[in-house]
Amino acid sequence: MVAEELNEEVPAEEIESEETSEEDAESEHLPFPNARVVKIIKQNLRNPHQLKRDVKLAANVLLGQILGDIAESMNEEEYFTLSIEHFNKAARKYKEIALNEKRIRRIKKVLEKQRAELDEIVTEIDLELPPEEKPASGV
Repeated sequence: MVAEELNEEVPAEEIESEETSEEDAESEHLPFPNARVVKIIKQNLRNPHQLKRDVKLAANVLLGQILGDIAESMNEEEYFTLSIEHFNKAARKYKEIALNEKRIRRIKKVLEKQRAELDEIVTEIDLELPPEEKPASGV
């Protein structure tokens, strides 16, 4: 009888309904529909990757936390009606992350250039000055 059960084909509709019910139960605890979050992640990946379940869940929770933080910042506003300006003000720190990374890279390049110029100046000074006598090791 067990062999018969194993040989029976399970309709695709039942498999899909089981998966859907698991996702529905899971999505009740998540801030956003998980399928949408996964779709956004995969759209932004250059190479095809398979995402583990914990990555999908962690991304969903993180997005919920970010939106919660933005909402808390908007809650500080005095106005009853919140506009896009209030949202943009609250979301500024998340939008400026890439801008700050660019600034840091630019500052590093400037500092590296200055370091190279200083090394060149030190080398020129060393060539112009006569060699110093090394002090006696007993002093």
